[in-house]
Amino acid sequence: SVAPQYTSQNCSNCGEIVRKSLSVRTHVCQCGCILDRDHNAAINILTKALKQTGYDLSTVGRTGTSNACGEMTLYPDLETSLGKVAH
Repeated sequence: SVAPQYTSQNCSNCGEIVRKSLSVRTHVCQCGCILDRDHNAAINILTKALKQTGYDLSTVGRTGTSNACGEMTLYPDLETSLGKVAH
């Protein structure tokens, strides 16, 4: 399992620590990453979990792949695998 502490403080794009009080709901980093703080935390938790399971993040990359809804996908290979399992 992944400890959720401070996952909303670390930028999911560059790793920079962006301190914010709980009342601040938007993560805004100097690298240009702007996300809802919970979305940012979820990406960080997913990344940590994938690293713990040995998923090779170096082969995935963040190349700007988008799904059918036009949303950016961070782990298209994983989403494809999970989609096959779910169906």
